[in-house]
Amino acid sequence: MRSKKAERLKLSDRARDKIRDRIISGAFPMGRKLREGELSEMLGMSKSPIREALLQLESEGLVEMPPDRPAHVFSMGADKISELGELRQILEKEALQLAIKRDDLGLATALDSVVLSMREALEAGDALNYRLLDRDFHTAIFDRCGNSYLRSTYMMLSFRIQALRNWLSRDSELNNISFADHVDIVEAIRQGDFARAQSILRKHIAETTENYLARFGPSVTGGADATGTCNVLIPEMERFCVAALTEVNANEPTISAVVRALSHASKLGIDSHGYRLLPHYLEGLNKGRLNPYPAPKLIGATGGARVLDADNAHGALAGFEAAKHAVDLAREHGLGAVAIRNSSHFGAAGAFAMAIAEQGMMGLAFCNSDSFVRLHGGAQRFHGTNPIAAAAPSEGPRPWLLDMATSSIPFNRVLLAQALGHPLAPEVASDTDGHFVTDPMQADMLAPLGGALFGYKGAGLAGLTEILTTAFSDAPLSVELPPMISTDMTTPRRLGAFVLALDPVAFGGADVFRAVVGRYTRSVRQSHRAGVEPVLAAGDREWEEEDRRKSEGIRLDPETISALNRFAVERSIPPLQTVTKIKAETRWKKNLRGGKYDQSEIQAH
Repeated sequence: MRSKKAERLKLSDRARDKIRDRIISGAFPMGRKLREGELSEMLGMSKSPIREALLQLESEGLVEMPPDRPAHVFSMGADKISELGELRQILEKEALQLAIKRDDLGLATALDSVVLSMREALEAGDALNYRLLDRDFHTAIFDRCGNSYLRSTYMMLSFRIQALRNWLSRDSELNNISFADHVDIVEAIRQGDFARAQSILRKHIAETTENYLARFGPSVTGGADATGTCNVLIPEMERFCVAALTEVNANEPTISAVVRALSHASKLGIDSHGYRLLPHYLEGLNKGRLNPYPAPKLIGATGGARVLDADNAHGALAGFEAAKHAVDLAREHGLGAVAIRNSSHFGAAGAFAMAIAEQGMMGLAFCNSDSFVRLHGGAQRFHGTNPIAAAAPSEGPRPWLLDMATSSIPFNRVLLAQALGHPLAPEVASDTDGHFVTDPMQADMLAPLGGALFGYKGAGLAGLTEILTTAFSDAPLSVELPPMISTDMTTPRRLGAFVLALDPVAFGGADVFRAVVGRYTRSVRQSHRAGVEPVLAAGDREWEEEDRRKSEGIRLDPETISALNRFAVERSIPPLQTVTKIKAETRWKKNLRGGKYDQSEIQAH
């Protein structure tokens, strides 16, 4: 009878093989978190063999297990991809030289057999088999080099190489080019032109590496700093966003609204509600949670009040539509209020208050969300983060802008901290028992604004938002909403929201309003400071960040970059170009020329 340990080992081998297959095939993309509970449910086994499997895969280089973060699929940014290309050049050059020296005809025969099968796979359109045969071709060189140390060094890298190869070889044109290189290598060996065989192999690896860079760039951790984040210039980010949304059949109004809302958040430094949400939105549009071509309509016609049925639109479209109608109503009635129903997550609430302020009015925007925030003294998720935003035009070009969650922080900031491995601030999040934690991986719910002593104030503000966004439109309460992060991306969430526009013309006049707001913000900035840091008016920090990001670009975390580049590969759209990626591509080309840049690259980069 087999021991429990032997049985567990067998289970761990099965788990290892299944997880490895998913990583190499791309089903588990670079940077994907590998939570033991999720894998246990997926593979139908306990956590113990899963844990052992992850340790084995860590030794193979397919899984990374940092001490303060969950295990995740290996990460390779632009720099790491370049370094892998350089190492392949060294190892495969030496292996080919040794294999030719020991038995050139035997090597040619072995490679010729693989090439014949590769041709058959290409002609049959069998991309999966072609990828495996591509691996066999290069492995055959090491099998015949006669140096076990050289072979074992290559095999340690082979799983990562195969994962990259799998993701790249979805492109049939690149497969045809790659196949021609393999044929030429074998022909050169048969003709005794070993220098040419080496040259073709070197060119093949170089071009493959450049293709990896073009497709994946700094896909996960090869970013510009230690956190793995990377800069993306705003026009490039908006270009990619439009292309990606077009791929999931979003209509023009939806695309315009999503780009506008995400750019607002990312430019102003509200990264938790910026372009890091794009992969989530793409999935929702693709799977049916969000209506890609909605027909929002106004309901009721009483004075300055309306209800907007958003038809399960993206929340950004619903928010901007409501803001537009609120402004129109305010021009006629002095104020306009629009309650929204059948909407979805709309990102940073400040974008919609700003849309009203840009029309010379004071704007307010509110939205509830699925329950992540406990009550003061509570130990249950009850309210959403329920943001409040307000914007008021001033004498200057930029308005006074308040955009705040009624929780201590938005939950997206917890997700961002998890992605970057950063700790949370004290008294902003709690575990399942309602106790404060700073480890984002232990955070189960958020604390209301005000912390341990004054959280009742934040809970009260959350209740105000809850009533405005649900009672006027008959939308679900936070505790009744399906979760934003869910395996069910087909069911609409039917969120509510509320926007309000107040026209200064109907009160003391537009000039008076702007002058008073200007006087107020100047007074705030000129007030006595407690330390060396200046006192800021609401919005000052965001405007300063916007000025910086206009030149330096926005910041994206590793998981978001990985997800967007994976989407680009799957949909065959131009990948996202980052500042780091451009530098890495230039470095790789420099290495190929022996350390020299050409003039065109100096100008381009």
